[in-house]
Amino acid sequence: MTIISSKRKIAVAIALIMVLSGFVVFGGHSSVAHSSTVTNAATASNQSTLYLSPGPTAAFVDNFNPFNVWTTPAGIMGFIFEPLFQINTYNGTVLPWLGTSYKFSPNGMYLNITLRHNVTYSNGAPFNSQDVVYTFNLEKKALGSWPVISNITAVGPYQVSFKFTSPQTQYLFYIGSQVIFPVNETWENATSNGVPDPQSQIVTDPIGTGPYILQSFSPQKIVLTKNPHYWQPNEPKITNVVYVDYTSNSALALALAEGKVEWASVFEPNVTQLFTANNPAHNKYWYPPGQQTTIVLNNLIYPLNQTFFREALSVAINRTAIDNIGEYGYETPANGANILQQQMSYLNTSNTNLANKFAEYNVTLALSILSDHGYKLNSKGQLTAPNGTVVPDLNLMSVAGYTDWDTDITIIAKDLKAIGLTITTTTPTSSVIASDISDGNYQMALDTVTGVGPTPYYDYGGFIGNIVPIGNTSYINEERWNYSSTNFMTYYNNYTLTGNLTYQKSDINHMVTIVTEQMPMIPLVYSAQWYEYVNTSIGGWPNASNPFWIPVPWYPGPSEVVMLHLYPLNTSATPNKGISPLTYDYIAVGVVVAVVAIGSVLYLNNKKQKRKND
Repeated sequence: MTIISSKRKIAVAIALIMVLSGFVVFGGHSSVAHSSTVTNAATASNQSTLYLSPGPTAAFVDNFNPFNVWTTPAGIMGFIFEPLFQINTYNGTVLPWLGTSYKFSPNGMYLNITLRHNVTYSNGAPFNSQDVVYTFNLEKKALGSWPVISNITAVGPYQVSFKFTSPQTQYLFYIGSQVIFPVNETWENATSNGVPDPQSQIVTDPIGTGPYILQSFSPQKIVLTKNPHYWQPNEPKITNVVYVDYTSNSALALALAEGKVEWASVFEPNVTQLFTANNPAHNKYWYPPGQQTTIVLNNLIYPLNQTFFREALSVAINRTAIDNIGEYGYETPANGANILQQQMSYLNTSNTNLANKFAEYNVTLALSILSDHGYKLNSKGQLTAPNGTVVPDLNLMSVAGYTDWDTDITIIAKDLKAIGLTITTTTPTSSVIASDISDGNYQMALDTVTGVGPTPYYDYGGFIGNIVPIGNTSYINEERWNYSSTNFMTYYNNYTLTGNLTYQKSDINHMVTIVTEQMPMIPLVYSAQWYEYVNTSIGGWPNASNPFWIPVPWYPGPSEVVMLHLYPLNTSATPNKGISPLTYDYIAVGVVVAVVAIGSVLYLNNKKQKRKND
């Protein structure tokens, strides 16, 4: 080997290093390089457009205030503003997003998060730890949020530390799901009657780190287009997203059937006949189970204030009939533990059996439970108390216009007649029902009030709270469950002290036993997550065979994950197979290691050759 050949090798190595370094910068999400690449690709290929509706809604409002990510049209904010982590409430999967990693301190008092480098907002401004600190502190100041966070510190440009007032190992879900927005003095200084109120600000030019930016607005149509500064390489693959307003189920269902909308969340009484039959190859739906529809019981009112009575009601209701008749077979019967169906694996065998027992239709068992406490049927088939008095009629209400729920309460009233109860049914407006439940002015009502999260711990968040007297408003523990005689709060609080899943599962099972036996609310069916799609021109959809993520378009955060899996079928765009953004970081690190290794080998070879020549 000559000196000249070594120099050539070194030159080649340097060139290789430069090329690979360029790749590293790209893989490391250089916004400038990515912006240029995306713009050119979009120009060169066909412009792809997705039409979607998050569900029937009133006319859109030109306001994209990140403090109101759930406002109409819900879901759109998730394409503009991004969270630190994407967390799947179905199975607890955590995807690194603006945060790349996290770690709790051993005592659970601190949560330290590492942020992603080379992320910019849609206006080109850099994203860093100051934005995270600003976002959380502004919410604490303006909304009184995050009371268990005592301090938020930017440890460095890409390191943030959250200090809690007590161990909070379950808090990643809440902190990780918070969308981050840039420092904005307008929001910070906004007040309403002297009170900080950034929520009241009208934001017509939203600035976020998300894959889309606002292109145009009208009350009937919102158009988003690609964010040229987006940090994920080659994303998004769909150029434009058009939100279309439909004010009724029937109008939206017709638009779906005609292919005018490709992604929607709408209830259709006979989806196979009205939608899929029109185009079986391309019109698809998947209704995964969501939050439980429950009978919320007023636990302060006789006879609902008795645990055994609530158990008897639960087993006297035919959930299968509710599913088949009231819900058209779309919603599966719920378990007695009052947790999401996807979380049943948390239960031990004993609790699984208990949850099934108190959700299984069994009139004989219901009468037996009542008989054990002195309640019997009289000669007229009426249920009588131990003192011989007839149990008073009970009222069950559901929201006016919810036709499926109208059928459900009719079925329930008929079922409970078999154990001697007379149930009157009423259908007030949703606002009246919400008010009555909050104020305790009700006996029984159909509603969805349980919590949602990656483990059953979060589901039970809606059960607890002070018992507010009837007539006073409460937005938690609306069933007014008195759990003081149980150890429920001991296990609930213990859960937050450790990140050890084994211990957490133990706490969960203790809570499940108490909730199932106490039955403060009666779970009926899992509400269906209405989700329809048309795959004529766009692929990558989640479905029952590939349930990679929560599919509904109205859910800010999760809807972005789905959006970034979609791709136009009429171009050469490569489908996203579900790769995590963190994978790109691993690739970048691997390339750096390879470059260093190649450079080192060549350097040593050159040095060796030089010694030979000398």
